[in-house]
Amino acid sequence: ANAQEAHEAIRPSNVSVKSDSLKDMESDAVRLYDLIWRQFVACQMTPAQYDTSTLTVTAADFELKAKGRILRFAGWTKVLPPMGRKGEDIELPAVQPGDALTLVQLDPKQHFTKPPARFTEAALVKELEKRGIGRPSTYASIISTIQDRGYVKVENRRFYAEKMGEIVTDRLVESFKDLMSYDFTAQMENSLDNIAQGRLDWRKQLDEFYAEFKGDLQKAEGTDGGMRSNQMVLTDIDCPACGRKMGIRTASTGVFLACSGYALPPKERCKQTINLVPGDEFIAADSEEGEVNALRAMHRCPKCGTAMDSYVLDATRKIHICGNNPDCDGYEIETGSFRLKGYEGPIVECDRCGSDMQLKTGRFGKFMACTNPDCKNTRKILKNGEVAPPKEDPVPLPELKCSKSDAHFVLRDGAAGLFLAASTFPKSRETRAPLVSELIQFKERLSPKHRYLAEAPAVDDKGNPTVVRFSRKTKEQYVASEVEGKATGWAAYYVNGKWQVSSKAK
Repeated sequence: ANAQEAHEAIRPSNVSVKSDSLKDMESDAVRLYDLIWRQFVACQMTPAQYDTSTLTVTAADFELKAKGRILRFAGWTKVLPPMGRKGEDIELPAVQPGDALTLVQLDPKQHFTKPPARFTEAALVKELEKRGIGRPSTYASIISTIQDRGYVKVENRRFYAEKMGEIVTDRLVESFKDLMSYDFTAQMENSLDNIAQGRLDWRKQLDEFYAEFKGDLQKAEGTDGGMRSNQMVLTDIDCPACGRKMGIRTASTGVFLACSGYALPPKERCKQTINLVPGDEFIAADSEEGEVNALRAMHRCPKCGTAMDSYVLDATRKIHICGNNPDCDGYEIETGSFRLKGYEGPIVECDRCGSDMQLKTGRFGKFMACTNPDCKNTRKILKNGEVAPPKEDPVPLPELKCSKSDAHFVLRDGAAGLFLAASTFPKSRETRAPLVSELIQFKERLSPKHRYLAEAPAVDDKGNPTVVRFSRKTKEQYVASEVEGKATGWAAYYVNGKWQVSSKAK
C-alpha cells in the first residue's frame, strides 16, 4: 500500500531500435540493452495461456500424482522466456477416468528437509520488500553497507555472515529490541504517512519515540548492566614478543590473536598480533547438500557443542574457535602439517624491499603482506590461487589536467592495467583510459614494464586517436581507436615484440 511507485522505469527511448543494430557497441552493452528492451516490450503484451492438468493414478495401496501444463498461447513469453524450473512444462497424455495404465519405469527419489537457502542480493531485496524494511532507493546502500563494515561477505554470489556481524547483531538486539525489530521500519513508514495526512502530530510521535530510545541508550551506555563488550578470550598460545598469553579478538577485518598485554600502561604495553587465516574457508559448496555435509564435518565445541570455526596459525598449527565466541571461551589447537588454502605457491619476495611476504586475510579476502614493519607493500591473491603481479608506483602527470576539477591526473597501475585517476581521489573520482599519444609524451616516466605501450600506434588508419584498453579474456592490454567515446572496431595487439593491427576502422 505504501510502495514508492513514482520512479520512471528504465526503458528504451525508441522501441523500434533493436539490439541487432548496435553491433558497434561492446557486447556487454548490447546484452544489457537487449534485456531492457525485452523486459519493456514484454510488459506491454498480453499474458500467456496454458492448459493445466493433474493426473492421479491409483496403484495398489499407493496414489501417484503428476502435474503438467501445455502452452496454448505464447503471449509475452514470446519476447521474454519465463524464469521457470527445468521440466516444469510437462505434457501429460489425454486419459479418461478408469483407464488402466502400464508401468514403464519406476524412478524412486528420496528428499530430506533442507535448511533455508542463503541470501543472494536479489533474494535479500525481496525479503526486505516482504518485511517492509527500507525503500527501493535504499536497498543498494543497505547491501553495500553490510559488506563495507565487514558484517557479511559474498562468496559465489551468496551472503555469508561474518563473526563481527553476528556480534554486532546480538548486542544490538539485546539492548534495542524494539529498534531492531523487523516491524520497526514498517511501523515508522505508517506513522510518517499518517503524519503527512494530518492524522498524527509529528511532535507527539517524536517525543514518544525519543523517550523510549533515550532510556534504552542510557541503559546500554551504563557501566552496570549495559551493553556487553566484545571481550577477549585468552588462550595458551604465548606471545612471540613478550611471552604473555595471546587472546582471541574479533574486529571488522576478521578474527585474530592479540597479546593480552595491550591493556597495560604505555610503557609495558605490547601490541603484538597474529593473523589467522580461515582454514576451511566459507563452506562455499556448489549445492546446499554439500554445505550441509561440510557443516556436519566441522569440529564441535567441547563446552557447548557449537560448530567451531577453523583458522590456520602457521604451517604446523590450526586453531578451532567456538562459533559462540566470545560468549563461549571454547577452543582447540590442532597440530600437523597444514597448507594454506587459496595460495599454493612458494614464498613471495617483496618487490619493494626484498623481505618475505606472508599470507593474510582482511575484509576483502586474502592478500600477501610484507613482513617488514617499515614496508606497507601488499599484493592480492587471485581467484586461481596465484599471487597478483606487482603493481608499479603511481606516476604524477601535472601537465594533464582533469576536466571535472582543478586536479591533475595520476597514471596508476590497476588490476585492469593502466588508467588515469584524479590526484585528489577520493574527493574527485574522475578516471579514464590513457591516450597512446599521452603515453608517448611521458614515455621517460613510464616503468620498463609499460614502456611498450608508448610504442603503439597513436592513431588508426583514418587518423582517429587510440586509447589503451584491457582484455578480460587474454588478461593483456591492447590499443583501440575511438570516436566520441565509441569504438570504431580498429584494434592493435602486442605480439612477439611488435604491434599488429587486427582490424580496420569502420
